[in-house]
Amino acid sequence: MEEVDCEPKWWTEEYGFFGDYYMEGDNSIEGYLIGQQQTLEERTNTEVEGIINLLNLKGKEKILDIPSGYGRHSINLANKGFNLTGIDINSVLLKKANLDAQKIGVNVNFIKENMIDINFDKEFDAVINMFYSFGFFESDEENNKVLRNFYNALKPGGKLLFHTDVNIPRILSGQYKEDEIRHLHSQKTLRIIDKYNPQDKRIHGAWIIQDQFGKIIRKDYSVRVYTLEEFVSMCKQVGFTSIEAYGDWNKTSYTENSEDMIIIAQK
Repeated sequence: MEEVDCEPKWWTEEYGFFGDYYMEGDNSIEGYLIGQQQTLEERTNTEVEGIINLLNLKGKEKILDIPSGYGRHSINLANKGFNLTGIDINSVLLKKANLDAQKIGVNVNFIKENMIDINFDKEFDAVINMFYSFGFFESDEENNKVLRNFYNALKPGGKLLFHTDVNIPRILSGQYKEDEIRHLHSQKTLRIIDKYNPQDKRIHGAWIIQDQFGKIIRKDYSVRVYTLEEFVSMCKQVGFTSIEAYGDWNKTSYTENSEDMIIIAQK
């Protein structure tokens, strides 16, 4: 009899990587880019201004933030006058997002759904996929379906912004930090381990949070990561026409040494 894998996928709510665990680990003293010492609020402001700049947004566009996590970008963009829909599969993150939106009096349409199952048709001026949130699924066919869903959600002329801090040439040249410690505002420490496997083209990683008493909670994950060439090819296959690549939020051209890879693909 064939064995059935009953372990929940790492990205599901049942597994527990996303939710309170993720929000705690995402808020470190060092910040997202080691050496910049940005607070979470400063980082969000930098990213949102970058989104507006790179997408050349004017102020009233309809934007899909997917997956939207706990709403950092959706809420900030909505506060600037944009029409936001945020989609995530995690009810803990969505609850936090809704509460934070209510606190500052902005309206975001947060929806609980898996990004592989969305079925929008020409509804949005822009789709944003932020911070290493693509490639969660096990097969390229599934990940390609997600990209096609993003394409279908866009109005003609609409744009997808895809952002990741995993740049494969940088990994292969030894510049990517595969093992690091961050100090959290919760007084705990976070160890991040990211190992790239060139055979399956995935990052096999772990977050390990340890409190001051030595208690450790470890959560593993596995993400298919794509080179610029692979992602551009996928974009063309689903129908995107104009594709640009940047290395940061200031519109610096992408290079193999860039810490970030940001792709703008137009329908």
